[in-house]
Amino acid sequence: MEYTQLRLSCEDHIASIVMDNPKTLNGLDELMAAQLSDAFAECERDEDVRVIILSGAGRAFCGGGDISFFMREAKDPNFSLAPLVSALTALTVQMKKCPKPVICAVHSAAAGGGCNLAFAADVIVAANNARFIQAFVNIGLAPDTGGCYWLPRIIGPARAFEMFATGRPVMADEALKLGLVTEICAPEELMDKAMASAKKFAAGPGVVYANIKKMMFASMCAGIESFMSVETASQDECCKTEDFIEGITAFTEKRKPEFKGR
Repeated sequence: MEYTQLRLSCEDHIASIVMDNPKTLNGLDELMAAQLSDAFAECERDEDVRVIILSGAGRAFCGGGDISFFMREAKDPNFSLAPLVSALTALTVQMKKCPKPVICAVHSAAAGGGCNLAFAADVIVAANNARFIQAFVNIGLAPDTGGCYWLPRIIGPARAFEMFATGRPVMADEALKLGLVTEICAPEELMDKAMASAKKFAAGPGVVYANIKKMMFASMCAGIESFMSVETASQDECCKTEDFIEGITAFTEKRKPEFKGR
């Protein structure tokens, strides 16, 4: 596949996948999802790759769904988020099932689907300016990209619900205390820190790492396939509401949305 939304490279057994569409803050659409999935599959097939680093170019790691796309399409009565939601959550499952360690390097905003994409990594290194935002509720959507599956398993259901229901930013220092990230550092040190972690994995026992991931998936994630159908149906219902139209309109107009519950 020709990559137009990301860059893929490999050196010293470490693959680097860089989301690279800064105009949309590396927005997650079906093309980005397809290219990410292909890149992870390529890394998994490549015997020279022992560890993978996922990062984002530009001003943010990932701003989540492309609001401009929502604004163009949402008023179409046939509009559906089901294909995108299915693709993104399948991508997080692919990352969890990947036998090679996946390190996510997060700077600035990891919002919406971008937030949950990061949580699918095995290790998260965050810049001290990173903020994790379950922004869905702010535009009248339910969480997607596997968020309601992964996040409660990381921080527990009460804290996860609070993040989902308020949409507030969780800053890097709080994320570290909650166990969402592995370490934090200055922004200028982010990729060096991620690379240092990657080098340790690249020099380690790859078969052991693969089996650790396989056992963790079996113990924690066996229900993800049945969850995915519930998530897709829920998001598809939400994207057809008046509140969703109001939410994305308010977002583009930089004002507080006036939700009506319908």
